[in-house]
Amino acid sequence: MSLFFRRPEQRSADWSDTGLSDRNTRVSPERAIYLAPVFASLRHIVDFISTLPVDSYRTKADGSRQPAELPELLRVQDGISMPGLNQWLGQAAYGLAAYGNAVGYVHSADALGLPAVVHWLKREDWNFEEFTKQWFANGTPVPTSRIVHIPWMVPPGHTIGLSPIEHFAAITRAGLSAQEYADVRRGGGIPPSILKNNKLTLDTEQAARVREAAMVAFASSRPFVTGADWDLSVPMIPPSHANFIETLKLTATQIAAIYGIDPREIGGETAQSLTYTNDESRALNRAANMRPYLVRLESAVNRLLPEAQRIKLNVDATIRTDTKTRVEIEQMELNMGTRSVNEVRALEDRPPVPGGDFYNIPAPNTEPIIRQGETS
Repeated sequence: MSLFFRRPEQRSADWSDTGLSDRNTRVSPERAIYLAPVFASLRHIVDFISTLPVDSYRTKADGSRQPAELPELLRVQDGISMPGLNQWLGQAAYGLAAYGNAVGYVHSADALGLPAVVHWLKREDWNFEEFTKQWFANGTPVPTSRIVHIPWMVPPGHTIGLSPIEHFAAITRAGLSAQEYADVRRGGGIPPSILKNNKLTLDTEQAARVREAAMVAFASSRPFVTGADWDLSVPMIPPSHANFIETLKLTATQIAAIYGIDPREIGGETAQSLTYTNDESRALNRAANMRPYLVRLESAVNRLLPEAQRIKLNVDATIRTDTKTRVEIEQMELNMGTRSVNEVRALEDRPPVPGGDFYNIPAPNTEPIIRQGETS
């Protein structure tokens, strides 16, 4: 079903509006992404989620899990005309982190009537009327069954998730201002250099011509030579204005707190007491920080699948240990029966072996102890 590309003449006021009346002062995700900590946060979240291996399984009647091929919904995303499964997951993660909502449009369904092709929409291409509970895609009202919605943090009584960037616009705006101040082409509130003629008084037009000529000469690394009795001075940035560096660090730390990630991942600073003994502990911390995003995404995708089929983003693949520790863990899992030989071989990128799908479930080696007065 194709959509008509029209928009409603008026959209209801978004409850998540920050209250800023000046459109130039409102910080949108499109503008905020030019702030390094925001871009780093989005890159961190999107890269982590989109590069995770996807495990697919079916739940059997006895509650056990059986490995299965990827469901049609995820296989289709890897088609020739589709963005690819990794990019599809990354787009969902981006919408979740940047706008607080990943909204997809169901283009087609499979034989069971479940979504088969889902395209994630740009923020300007979707809207939701909270009062009427009506979704719009590209300006056209669409039924809820054609929408896949993954919200971030939803206050009681609402459907649409909070936009982390818009709701913390003051932090982002401070960082953008500090970053713009550091731009040597702009010079912040202080001119990067002062070219003064001690004999002549220049009008606005003459000053503009001299400034343009000087900029051309300086940009080409050639000396600027003209007139007589010119003084060139480059003012120093006052110590009070040099705080923009600390502002950037503070902004990065605050943005990391908003997104729930380690500040050092995006250029911020953290308490000295928080240290990692090795790369494995840092990977475990990173995986723990990403868990809320992974759970939301997995739950949303699983709701679109047949009842017995589920997918899981394999976080364990990101946790690397040294060879000795890895082998010891694999041996313990084999002994406990939590993994089969072929599952362990798959982790080591080795082919399966005949009979390797057996789970070594140890039998109890002692009889249960029955105390006096108890029955078995």
